[in-house]
Amino acid sequence: MERREDFVTHKELYEHTDRIKRELQHDISGVAQNVNNLEKIVLPMVVALEAIKENTGELNVTMKEFVSEQKEHREKIHVHDMAINDLQRDDDVKLEKEKGKWNLIGIITTAVVGGGWLMDAFGPALSEFFFKR
Repeated sequence: MERREDFVTHKELYEHTDRIKRELQHDISGVAQNVNNLEKIVLPMVVALEAIKENTGELNVTMKEFVSEQKEHREKIHVHDMAINDLQRDDDVKLEKEKGKWNLIGIITTAVVGGGWLMDAFGPALSEFFFKR
């Protein structure tokens, strides 16, 4: 009798499928173990990442408040600087007026004193020259 190699017996088919099932079960249990390990690693990371997200949000709010306060502070400083500049200008104007007043007093004093001295020293000669007396 001839034997054909193209056919598989029922027993061989059963043994082959059983072997494939065992291999798949082994692979699936390996994957399940890896997934369990990932859960142990990833779940704490998720909690940490959520905390980081919350802290980052709080940091964003804090930075906005800080920038707002700095802007208000800079505006107040600008207003104070402008007021100081105005006061400085007013003081400079007052100082210039005071200097001008003292210069005028000095000129008048010099004219009176100097004019008196000139008249005493050169009065008779000038009178004779202009009036020919």
